[in-house]
Amino acid sequence: MRYPKCRANHALTFLMAATLTSTCIAGPINSDVAFTPRKGGGVLRMQYTYADAHGHGSARNVREVQTSVARVAVVLGLESNLAMIVNVPYVYRERKAYNSREGSVEDRRDGPTDTTLLLKYRFWQIDEGPLQTKRLAALFGVNLSNGDSSFSSDSCDPIVGLVYSWQHGRKIFDADVVYTINTGDDNFNVDSLRYDLAYSYRIFPERFSANSLSQWSVVAEMNGRYNTDGTHEIFLSPGIQYTSEQWTWEASFQLPTIQELASNSVETDYRFSIGWRYRW
Repeated sequence: MRYPKCRANHALTFLMAATLTSTCIAGPINSDVAFTPRKGGGVLRMQYTYADAHGHGSARNVREVQTSVARVAVVLGLESNLAMIVNVPYVYRERKAYNSREGSVEDRRDGPTDTTLLLKYRFWQIDEGPLQTKRLAALFGVNLSNGDSSFSSDSCDPIVGLVYSWQHGRKIFDADVVYTINTGDDNFNVDSLRYDLAYSYRIFPERFSANSLSQWSVVAEMNGRYNTDGTHEIFLSPGIQYTSEQWTWEASFQLPTIQELASNSVETDYRFSIGWRYRW
């Protein structure tokens, strides 16, 4: 989501790509990156995620939860190494409970969740040649409660994080760790730790040329979420991307490998995401 538009006149800012004319490189699908757009540039991203989950709160109450999340995110390049990120999700959730006394009970709700505002500051960079770079960036921000939704918290929660990116030719490795401090007192009152590892590999073209206007990449990710109430989830997330000069189209399928949840919680069976990004 945070990779800038690639043009030759911005090559030193973007991966030392002085030998490329109109090639673009997309970041991972469910993880962050240490790259920032050029000053005045930006990224618009839209993503749709569907999750199916089941739970067994007791022998008499088996639940099914289907959740759809639509996200709109905007990344703006304030400086060559500083970007502002705004992320606005909207949730639709359908829950089904089966009770021996009441029978089938359904509940449908929708609404916006907390809006996320972030600053990403790239404070370290080593460029070793064309398409060879190492970068570190810090994240600072806040989750803003909308105060009028079943999916919103009752507080404004600070966010801090660190992101690392490494690229060598066709291979890109990204890692992030992001901590959210909850300041509220409702049922959202737990801190959360997000950590991700992502490996991207360009499968086509094998080498860039002056006529390289697009590329295909495969992505393998591990996405972890830990809350201070003891819940912990890890997903393995394969994905694929098609990237042109200004557009990226992508899809990801997430499978849970670890789910340590409360006894009355639902367990995710799978998640599926599709989306696109536009760079300028």
